[in-house]
Amino acid sequence: MRQPPAMLFCAGAVKSGTSWLYEYLRGHPETYLRSIKELQFFDRLHAGNLPGRIQSLDQEIAAFEAELETGTARWPILTLGQMGDRAEYKRIIQSGDAPIGAYLRYLTAGAEAQRLVGEMTPEYGLLPPEKMAEMTALAPDVRWIFLMRDPVARLWSHIRMLVRRSKAAPEDMARACEAKFNEVLAGKARDVTLRGDYQAIHTRLTQAVRPEKRLVMFYEHLLTPSGVAQVTDFLGLSRHPARLDRWVHEGQPVAMPGALRDRARDWLWPQYAFVAQTLGLPPEWEAFPELNSEVA
Repeated sequence: MRQPPAMLFCAGAVKSGTSWLYEYLRGHPETYLRSIKELQFFDRLHAGNLPGRIQSLDQEIAAFEAELETGTARWPILTLGQMGDRAEYKRIIQSGDAPIGAYLRYLTAGAEAQRLVGEMTPEYGLLPPEKMAEMTALAPDVRWIFLMRDPVARLWSHIRMLVRRSKAAPEDMARACEAKFNEVLAGKARDVTLRGDYQAIHTRLTQAVRPEKRLVMFYEHLLTPSGVAQVTDFLGLSRHPARLDRWVHEGQPVAMPGALRDRARDWLWPQYAFVAQTLGLPPEWEAFPELNSEVA
């Protein structure tokens, strides 16, 4: 009898390379990932909001239908496949069956000889440790990856993504980004703060998952040959070529003013300090001589 595939969850962080990693693993011959990168199942289940996920699936299906009807779909066959995956996922979580059993059937449906299945919902990093532990017990071999990016760069990328989604005009992007930045630092965008709280996510993950079943690495190291090898080795996969020159979901460039960068560095100081104390600051991150001296 064939051994069941290993299962992968990604705990984020947002704008730290999860989309690139998803695309890489989806193209790996030994993995099976559905065309929905973020199933957003366990976070919605924990919050009692699976109906909200169904509503978002309806919106995504409608958007794909509009692309097909207007002829703007770049790859119509792929678009049809994405629509089909979402319709299937919607049927499963609406079926009335035990939700987790239905989720697992969807996740593995179509997997044949592949060694790994999984998905990448950054919100899973915000779940309580006991929920992470329950997810880790869903299969004989469940593994987690957590990616971290320079906190200032991650924050600014997150802000640009939110502003772009708000449909701000290109000429208004810089002003809108600064306004969103001020909102975040004033505590009015709690979601952005939580998703960049490396200390909290890392702490929950270490409480819930054994060391050999979790991989914590830096975004700046992921897009390198050695970084990709680290991922495949951790997942028990053969090494497979990667497009290291290809960015996924690259945001619209908006320069971060120096004054905002200084404020962001001060505000995010606890994240830099935590990483310095637990893992050591990567040289690609913002320079903090005092932190580097502390861990030397």
